[in-house]
Amino acid sequence: MLDKVLTFITDILNRNLKMSFGLTNDIVAPGSLINLDGSVTDNIENKVIISIINLEHERTVKHMGGYIPDNQGGFNKVNPPVHLNIYLLISANYNSDNYLEALKMLSAVISFFQASRVFSSSDYPDLDPLIDRLTFEIYNVPIQELSHVWSGIGAKYVPSMVYKVRMVGIQKGEIKEEVPAVSGLGADTKKR
Repeated sequence: MLDKVLTFITDILNRNLKMSFGLTNDIVAPGSLINLDGSVTDNIENKVIISIINLEHERTVKHMGGYIPDNQGGFNKVNPPVHLNIYLLISANYNSDNYLEALKMLSAVISFFQASRVFSSSDYPDLDPLIDRLTFEIYNVPIQELSHVWSGIGAKYVPSMVYKVRMVGIQKGEIKEEVPAVSGLGADTKKR
């Protein structure tokens, strides 16, 4: 499910930036700035990179039941979905010669999410129907924590913004128990 969220965000940002600036090539890509061996990832220069930097379990969602209807009028018990908030780092990874271009692209991304904060599968058919909706909000990272984020990534700071994306539900749908349909009360309810 996380891959589908990143693909959706990447595609919608690419369409918007291409239209806004008359671009022909995609400039938004999901991925990491640094490979596991510490080397810089290939083909990310002069691009906007979207990386997941944290996942948070959303505990405030009430789990209603955990039963889904079957085709025979009964129900199947399933474990409730896990709801996650995703922290996205959106980095304008441009070299120093294109610093102003990096700021322009990052500004365009911020403007896009300011104008379109909520994405639902009913309004965006290319959003997976299993994802009810995504809500974007800027997450302010204190300067000291931001330093830790970039140190943890192992990269040099580039202009960036962190967004908290609420909520992605993940549910395998594995049936734990079958509950048959009620076929009758089986008792005489008339008074004698």
